[in-house]
Formats: sequence, C-alpha cells, structure tokens
Amino acid sequence: MTPNILICQSERELEAHFADWFIAHVDGKDATTLRSFYESMADVLEFPDSFGYNLDALNDALNDLQWLEDERIVLYFTNTADLISKERDPAKLASVFNMLDATAEDWKWLDDDEITDKKELVVVFEDSPRIQSILEKEQIDFQAMASL
Repeated sequence: MTPNILICQSERELEAHFADWFIAHVDGKDATTLRSFYESMADVLEFPDSFGYNLDALNDALNDLQWLEDERIVLYFTNTADLISKERDPAKLASVFNMLDATAEDWKWLDDDEITDKKELVVVFEDSPRIQSILEKEQIDFQAMASL
C-alpha cells in the first residue's frame, strides 16, 4: 500500500500523477510559523470561519472537509526548507507531520456507509533534505513519487 506521505521533485511530476485531483498548495515561504501555516491551510482548503488556528482545529477540519466538493485532495507543500522553520519547538512540527499522516490514513479506512462525503487525502512534500530528515526522525513512512 502506498504511504500517505509522498516526496516529489517538481510540480510537473505532481500534476502528472494527480492530474484530476484538487491540489491545495501551501508555500513554505508563506508558512514559516505555526500561525502562518494554519492561516495558509485555512486559505487553500477554505476552512470555515470558525477554524481555531491550532493543531486540534486543523485535525478536526482535515477530518471533515465536507464543504469541499472535491473528493480527492492533495496537500502539496513547496519550499519545504522554510516550512514551519521559525517555530522554536521542533516537537510542534513533528506533531503537525504526524497528524497529517494519521489523518490521511484515517480517510482510507472510512467506509462509504459511515460517511456520505468520503475524501481521499494525500500529503506531498517538495523534496528537501530537511523534510526527509524530519520524516525519518519521526519514523513517518514516505515514498518518492518517482518510484510509484
């Protein structure tokens, strides 16, 4: 089974593989702190105005997504050397990555009977040594898109 986290070398590679998916693009240069990361996520995924700009609220929103018409969604993070790079506590970044992985996994296991608006969610990071290092340190399974 394909891991929930993929690494790609270029936007062209991503678009070729996920041509008919909704691609929610978060630029790491615009998301260097947790607050700006949450703001970027809220913007690209059109979170409801009630979104709370914290990890619990992000988890809740990503496990819902019923306001999006698209059923297949790619969270695509570019400039990953900058992504949440100004956060002083590295444990917070690890928590975000683990939550993204777990949420993508949760969507795989929902039965169509359990939910009327089932989604497919894939997380794709533009390759950088920093991202691979974090994923390896956190023991989060990932795969290069080129090997799919």
